[in-house]
Amino acid sequence: MNNQMKEATSMAEPFWKRTWIDIDLDKLTANYRTACGLTDSLVTCVIKSNAYGHGAVRVAQALQQAGCESFAVSCAREALELRKHGIHGEILVMGLTEKTVLPDVIKAGITLTAGSVQDLLDMEEAACALGWVVCVHLKADTGFHRLGILCSEECADAVAQAVKQLRHVRLEGLFSHLGLVNQQRDEMQHQNLMQMHRWLSERGVNIADVHICDSIGLVRYPEWHHSRVRVGAMLFGVRPSRSDHMPFENPETLAFRTTISRIHDVKAGEVVGYGDDMILDYDARIATLCVGYGDGYPRCMSNGVGRVCIRGRMAQVVGIVCMDQMMVDVTGIPDAQEGDTVDLLGGGVPYMTYADWAKTNRNEAISILSRRPVRVYRQNDRIVTVLDSMLEERSDFE
Repeated sequence: MNNQMKEATSMAEPFWKRTWIDIDLDKLTANYRTACGLTDSLVTCVIKSNAYGHGAVRVAQALQQAGCESFAVSCAREALELRKHGIHGEILVMGLTEKTVLPDVIKAGITLTAGSVQDLLDMEEAACALGWVVCVHLKADTGFHRLGILCSEECADAVAQAVKQLRHVRLEGLFSHLGLVNQQRDEMQHQNLMQMHRWLSERGVNIADVHICDSIGLVRYPEWHHSRVRVGAMLFGVRPSRSDHMPFENPETLAFRTTISRIHDVKAGEVVGYGDDMILDYDARIATLCVGYGDGYPRCMSNGVGRVCIRGRMAQVVGIVCMDQMMVDVTGIPDAQEGDTVDLLGGGVPYMTYADWAKTNRNEAISILSRRPVRVYRQNDRIVTVLDSMLEERSDFE
């Protein structure tokens, strides 16, 4: 490392050696290649919700370097952020796009989702005013009942009539989303999607790009991959459920970490933190950590529910998790010191274990991490990028 890089790293340490998220880009790209190896179809990388807490721009850049040319997000702002930072190729917005931002996303060459005939007409109007053509995928409600046009002959008629009026909308895709309730219901949803595809084809609306599988569908239903699969959680080490029998690695890509800011002795009978939910019945050694629910560590982990990893050993959360601080019991870790690194999620605390404690799923556990923790990106066993989104500072060491 040259002097300039040493100086940059030294300057970055005060920001990220408090509460930060370590992200392994090598594991991310390995998971992407694993997904590609499980299908002959196009792999669309879903990086919505700030790439499941990892930082969408830096993740997209790493995936783009690994060969990905198709991304998906939830909303227009997520798509525009990627374009602003030089992400090329396809970016599909899978949710609603407000009429007010249609001109911006159309000019950015972003692919949109229509969930109704009115959406198609609104997109045509906006694209016509610009003199541009917008690529659109039609979302079908196959029984998930969240977004999309109903799978019926009446709705197929309405879409076909609308398509006759479209001069600036290129209808390229038809897709849906599996509820993953059980195999019988998944099969029903897939059948509904394919029936809608047939009805549209019979009415002269020919759509080549059909997709329904996400990360779980990728491994569970290989016969339904069609033209593409949409892989999100699997990229970040959330191994698809019921795939343990399959011979592929899917390492976790993120470790949420903080430091011990203070260690103090507390006598039996004392209260730790807010309220009186945690009255100690023993003399304890309590460590205060520089993290709280404002960083993404959930309040539901209070009062002994959560655990953290310090020096390879587990310490129980004591009292109520605050917005900016929390306390843990290090009585059983006598060598713990102020300044020690603490694993909150990932590293010494596996995603699934953490999610079980919080009574949630792994996707939520990583996605709710806030923008306050600095993101520290590692590749080839070294730090390559430090991103502080609050100060809008980014240091690249490549």
